[in-house]
Amino acid sequence: MEVSCIWSLLVIWIFRTCKVHALLPIPILNLEDRVKVNEETKISCSLPASECSCLEVELKIVTKERLRNCVSYKGDFPNITCTLEVTKEMDEMELSCEAHFRTKSKPQNLNIQTQPEFTDCPENVIWIAGKENRFHCKAKGYPSPTVTCKKDDVEYNTMQKYTSSKNMSGNYHCRAENFNETSKTVTVIVEYEPETPSIIAQPSTSVFEGANLTLTCDADAVPPPTYSWHTPASQVTYLHDNRTIQIRDVKISHEGYYMCIAQNKHGIEMMKQKIAVNSVVIVPETKVEKSSDNSKGARMEPVYTQILAMLISLNLFYYLC
Repeated sequence: MEVSCIWSLLVIWIFRTCKVHALLPIPILNLEDRVKVNEETKISCSLPASECSCLEVELKIVTKERLRNCVSYKGDFPNITCTLEVTKEMDEMELSCEAHFRTKSKPQNLNIQTQPEFTDCPENVIWIAGKENRFHCKAKGYPSPTVTCKKDDVEYNTMQKYTSSKNMSGNYHCRAENFNETSKTVTVIVEYEPETPSIIAQPSTSVFEGANLTLTCDADAVPPPTYSWHTPASQVTYLHDNRTIQIRDVKISHEGYYMCIAQNKHGIEMMKQKIAVNSVVIVPETKVEKSSDNSKGARMEPVYTQILAMLISLNLFYYLC
């Protein structure tokens, strides 16, 4: 029984060995015809097909004489070519070609479990409102970590793009996580063009001649806008980086539309406000008799009217009220 088992194993080994060798291609040796003495001849060896591209093969021309200038190619059709300086003694010299095959497995990487580590995650990010943006946060580690950024209970996948808006500005908690986790804070600034400009007039948009007037322009924008004005008169003073203009001793020529222009690198917005200038009415003094107390009260009434008109013209009545 033991002898039969040994013979069976031997037969299986022989069959497998013969089968493997039967599948391997036989190299072909190529010699030039009509070789002459004292001249060089080319000798080449090649495989007939690329059916063994999965194998690494090395071709070698075997002879007792010294070969020169051997050039080999190990692509889909491996071959080798050498030169031999022929002499008379080489007549009927034997040459052969050997093919040496080596097999190997596909390469694989050894993956070692490592905790996540940010490789690219800037602390400050600038987005443009209305355009698609995403967090450029990447992390390495094994298994490959997932990276998310969160703000106000809203979580963002760093691989997706989002249309940014003003309310997306702020600090985000970005986290890289596999079997462990690491985190960092990323500040997002969303820039946008000027919006909702307004002009504030002090004391009001309707003033009397001789009063003082201040106009302040305000617009919501990131980065902060620069301001410029178009005014109906040139006698104005610019304050606070042109955001505010001031007019002392208002005249009729100052009446009209005042336009404020707010601008940054993303856009421009304009706002205009009409200013009305009222003329001061001078009440003439009236003569009264000094006959009684009633006439005294009547005599004082024009005086009060004049004082009131003066306060209005000097813009003091507005603050007293």
